[in-house]
Amino acid sequence: MKIVFVGEAVSGFGGIETVVRTLVRCFREDPQPVESGIFFFCRDERMDKGWLQGMEAAYSYSRNRIAYLRNRTHVRRFARYLREQRPDVVISIDLISCLLARRARKKAGLRFPLFSWVHFSLEHKKHADCVVHADYHLAISSGIKTQIAARGVAPERIFTVFNPVERQAHTLPRPQPGEECVFLYLGRMKFEGQKRIKDLLDALSQVTGEWRLHVVGDGSDMQRCQDYGRELGIDGRIVWHGWQPAPWAYVQERIGAVTALLLTSAFEGLPMTLLEAMSYGIYCISSDCPSGPGDIVRDGVNGQLYAPMDVQGLRAQLQQVIDEGLQVDQQLTKRSIEAFYVDGYYQRVREALLPRAGME
Repeated sequence: MKIVFVGEAVSGFGGIETVVRTLVRCFREDPQPVESGIFFFCRDERMDKGWLQGMEAAYSYSRNRIAYLRNRTHVRRFARYLREQRPDVVISIDLISCLLARRARKKAGLRFPLFSWVHFSLEHKKHADCVVHADYHLAISSGIKTQIAARGVAPERIFTVFNPVERQAHTLPRPQPGEECVFLYLGRMKFEGQKRIKDLLDALSQVTGEWRLHVVGDGSDMQRCQDYGRELGIDGRIVWHGWQPAPWAYVQERIGAVTALLLTSAFEGLPMTLLEAMSYGIYCISSDCPSGPGDIVRDGVNGQLYAPMDVQGLRAQLQQVIDEGLQVDQQLTKRSIEAFYVDGYYQRVREALLPRAGME
C-alpha cells in the first residue's frame, strides 16, 4: 500500500513537518508497512529540505506570477507523478492542494480517495472552501471538524484524529516554594495577528510579585516584541532565547524549572506546544481560541483557559498562579493527554485511511 502527501512548500520548522515525520515513521513501523511519498508545489528552491531526510520527496517548481498558469503546471506535473506512483490514498496537507490534487487525479485518470488534512483554523485562511474538493477529511481538532461540516461536508466523511505527541519519561520540575514563578512562551513571534504576544506582555506588565518569562522562538516581530517589553518596563524580567533547533532539550538544559507554559493565540489548528508541554508535566495557561485548546486543556488538571484577547482575564489567572502557586499533580497532567500520544493517534489515522484505500 502507498500513501502520498501533497501540498505547497513549507518552512521545514513547523508543526506540520513534525506531524508528517511522525506519521511516516508510524507507517514504516506498522506490522504491514505502508509506503509513503510527498509531493510539493513550489515557487522556488528556498524551501528547507533537511526535515525530509529519509523520505521520498518530489517537487514541481513554477515561478509564474499568474496563479492560474502556475497551478496548471503543478497539476500537469502532479498527474504525471500520480501515474508513476499509483498511490492508494492521497492526503492534502493544505487547502489549495485539495483542489489541485483533485484536478490531477482526473487528469491522470486514476481512482483513489483524496483526504484533506489541514493544520489550521479554516476561518482565518484564504481558499478555505477548497477543502470540499477532498473526498474525506482528517480533522486535527473538533473545531476544525465543525468548520469543515459547516461547508456542507457530511459528518461521516470527517474523522477527528487530533495530532500526535511523543511520551516523555522526563518531567520538567517546577520552581521550589518561595522561588519566582517561571513562565514559558515557545513559538513564533507575532506581536498581534495569530500569536498575540502583545496580550502576553500587557498582562504580565499588570501583575505583582516575583516572576520571569522565558521566550523560546523567533519571527518577523521579534524586535517589536522586545521593544514593547522595554516600553512596559518589564524587559528586565524577560529572557529572549531566540529560535532553537531542539526547543525542549534547550528548555531542559538552559531553563530547567517551569511553572507554566503560556499561549495567547487568537486562532490555532491544534497547538502542539500545549501537548508537548503537558507531555513533560507542565501546566498550561491558554486562550480558548478556535481551534484546539478546548480539546486539550482540562481545567485544574493540566491547565486553564481564558477568553481570547481578554488581557484582564489572563492577568487574573497569572496573578493567581503567582500568589497561590500550583497544586496539581504533574503525573496526572501527563496522563491527561493519553488520547494524543502516538500509539492512539496512529490507530485513529489507520482506521480512517486504510478501509477507504482504493474506494473512490
